[in-house]
Amino acid sequence: MNGWVLLAIGLASLGLVVVAFGYVAYRGYRLGKIGARLSRTYTPLIAELTRKTTVAAELAEAVGHTADGITADLGGLQVSLRRLQVAVDALQAAAAPYHKLKDYVGR
Repeated sequence: MNGWVLLAIGLASLGLVVVAFGYVAYRGYRLGKIGARLSRTYTPLIAELTRKTTVAAELAEAVGHTADGITADLGGLQVSLRRLQVAVDALQAAAAPYHKLKDYVGR
């Protein structure tokens, strides 16, 4: 009887291994189907995202060049503003005697 018990335990273990293997195979098959569906769904979206990223990089580069130009133009404007301020100061200094005369005369 001892051999029959071992045979029953061995067959039960073999059955358990076969059922577990079948379950793992079924889950792997379902995972493969889900993976294929996700790949079909998201591949065009990823391609579109890649294209938009490339366009964004090109626009960022263009903005960088524009920003460099704006910085250079701003420097030129600051120089012009300093020159204009010198001219305004000179004009005010030259007009000061006339303002004093006008204040003295009363008009």
